[in-house]
Amino acid sequence: MQLRNLLWATSKHDVYLMQNYSVMHWSSLLRKGKEVLNVAKPIVPNLKRQSQQLSRVQISTMAVKENLMVADGFQGELICKYINQPGVAFSTKVTTDDNAITNAVDVYLNPSGAMRVMAANNDAQIRVFDAETFSTLNRFSFDWSVNNTSVSPNGKLLAVLGDNTDCLIADAQSGKVTGTLEGHLDYSFASAWHPDGNILATGNQDTICRL
Repeated sequence: MQLRNLLWATSKHDVYLMQNYSVMHWSSLLRKGKEVLNVAKPIVPNLKRQSQQLSRVQISTMAVKENLMVADGFQGELICKYINQPGVAFSTKVTTDDNAITNAVDVYLNPSGAMRVMAANNDAQIRVFDAETFSTLNRFSFDWSVNNTSVSPNGKLLAVLGDNTDCLIADAQSGKVTGTLEGHLDYSFASAWHPDGNILATGNQDTICRL
């Protein structure tokens, strides 16, 4: 069983987590939780254009940033919900490939300050969406399944990790590979940038974290 990102802390007191088919919000200050999203029921998005109704989604990964929660599924589903608004803003299936599972999703700001959603799938694709209109902006293709991505703090660089021993560094806008980080012996599943953007930590099945 692979490690999944199904727990997200937005502050010292707020945690979002999966419980059965529900995304729950737990407040340590209030000492109670509440349901934010139920994916066992039919999902009818508020944004009809480009959206697709979904039901009984098995969540594989999630992220909560900038007041936006994004949950992705084992069949390539993508669900976007603003935490401070009722209902689901947008939902769709990003791929119909047999290897449709979404391994990682992230919400980030590009260099101009616009919010973006990035999803990495087993179909060897990375997809970038506009977080306001949810239109597809870019799609980057690789030679292996992408297990994890992370964008540098300035929004310019993209770390791409997957079913390969190398970690790729790419331009976050174009997807063009600009560098390769070597040293791991197995497949990678986690990464994180230092706040200054000069150091990248990578986590791998070889039981080693490299900087």
